[in-house]
Amino acid sequence: MKAPPKKKSATTSKVAIRRPAPEPAKKRIYLVDDHPMLRDGMCRLLNSEPGLVCCGQAASAEEAMSGIPEAAADLVITDITLPNRSGLELIKDLVAYLPGLPVLVYSMHDETFYAERALRAGARGYLMKDAGSEKMIEAVRRILGGEISVSPRIATKIMTFFQNPQARGSESPVEKLSDREFDVFKLIGEGKSTKEIAALLHLSHKTVAVHRGHIKEKLGLGSSGELVHQAIRWAGGAK
Repeated sequence: MKAPPKKKSATTSKVAIRRPAPEPAKKRIYLVDDHPMLRDGMCRLLNSEPGLVCCGQAASAEEAMSGIPEAAADLVITDITLPNRSGLELIKDLVAYLPGLPVLVYSMHDETFYAERALRAGARGYLMKDAGSEKMIEAVRRILGGEISVSPRIATKIMTFFQNPQARGSESPVEKLSDREFDVFKLIGEGKSTKEIAALLHLSHKTVAVHRGHIKEKLGLGSSGELVHQAIRWAGGAK
């Protein structure tokens, strides 16, 4: 005869199962640059970093404005020179339509010329591409942490301005020109021809000529020779 089955004790405690804490969501980074190979390299770098992920790419400002909201980006990295509309114009659009979304400018353009203008447009940081990938990741993490990321040289320049606002004269081209006019003016100062400027900025020859006319008018210059002289002089003084 089989013995009756033993009853489980009512005092038997249940074994608690510990579940691992969910990992924090990765910060989503959106890239805007007209060089596909560079974007792909940056995307791979971001994906290899803990806590970061590349959530999308665009080759132009127009493409970025449609893709960024859909990608639910936490930060945008953009170049300055883009087809049709510049990175500075993209920053202004993002500030208007997606306020609070931080932007890091990652560009080949000299920070002396563009960093202050980018920050005034609404960017949270500026880094030149020759700084390297480690500096880029460092800038990304700093901006995601709520800080502004610029080089010590630009930080000193900004602090000097706030301590002495009169140091920046009202005759500065940075103050007078639109973003695209400033692009053209800078390239004139570097000795570029209208044809070369058109190619570099993805503009038509006629559009560059119109910008040159507007620059001369805003700066009170009477001839193309005066424009070239002023641009070269300013470029030399800004370095």
